[in-house]
Parts: sequence; C-alpha cells; structure tokens
Amino acid sequence: MGEVLLIGGALLLGGMVSSLVKSHPFYKHQSQKFKDVYQAKLWHNLQSEYDENEAYWISRALTDYIYDFNKRLYEDVHIERYMSHAIKEKNNLYKLKIESPNVLCEELVMRAVELRVPSMLFFTHMKELHGNCLVPMGKLTPASIQSLPGASVYYLELTKLPLSTKQMTRYLDMVS
Repeated sequence: MGEVLLIGGALLLGGMVSSLVKSHPFYKHQSQKFKDVYQAKLWHNLQSEYDENEAYWISRALTDYIYDFNKRLYEDVHIERYMSHAIKEKNNLYKLKIESPNVLCEELVMRAVELRVPSMLFFTHMKELHGNCLVPMGKLTPASIQSLPGASVYYLELTKLPLSTKQMTRYLDMVS
C-alpha cells in the first residue's frame, strides 16, 4: 500500500512539473524553434569575443530583443545584467551573418502572427532592425511573406516604408 502511494505521489509530482515546464514562455509558442536556433548560432559566434557564460547571456538578450519585438515575455535577472553588452553588439549583428535577412524577416513575421504583435510595434521594431541591416523592408521585402497565413497586415507594414535608391544600395552593400 505504501509503495502505491509513493508511486502515485511521484506521478502526480511529475505531472505538475511537466505542466509548469510547458507553460514557460520557452515552450509556449511554435516559433520558439526559430529563436532557439538563432540564439545557438549567435552564442557560438560571440564566444570568440566573450567567455562562454557572457556569450550565452548576451546571445539570449539579443535573441529576446529581436524575436520578442523588444517586448519582454518573461523576466530574467541574468539577461538584464548583460543588456548593456547586448545593446553594444546589436549594431554589429549584420557582420556576423547569423541568418539571411530574408529568412529572418520571414521568421519574424511568423512570430508576429503567433504573438499577435500590434502592427505599429511590428513596424517600429522592423524599421529599427532594418536600420541595423538585419531585415529588408520597402521594395526589398520578400514576396514569400505575403503567402504566409495571417501575415497580410505585416506584409503591408513592411512594404509601406519608402526607400530611396541610395538607402537600398547602402542596405544591399552592408548585407553582401
């Protein structure tokens, strides 16, 4: 009888832990896999400049900034501690070529659809990422985004930014 209670208690505890893990922001969204892959690549690249621990937390902070639209989905003391490094590295991300700009743009649109990001927040964030040469906007927006389910509003936001020939040339020079 005691063994049955012990096994039952262990199963109950295991189920509670499992439900808590699934409710964590890391596992809440299907687009989390894009974020995880980007963070792993960025962590690997930052290890040449920082020690392993610093590189990990800086990569987490930058990935959260990019994929969560500069909106905190959860609080993490370690990430907050490394935000100043992350802000410094943000302007050099395009040099690391972690992800192709078109692929990153598609992933961010899918993430925005899933998170139901307001279009104004999306536009502001993508405009900032475009300024850092991470994603294309205006006439350079990938047409494939238009066919993504629920992405029509975000596609219009991306294409409405008028870019001069000089701006497009600068972006293309920085990316290539």
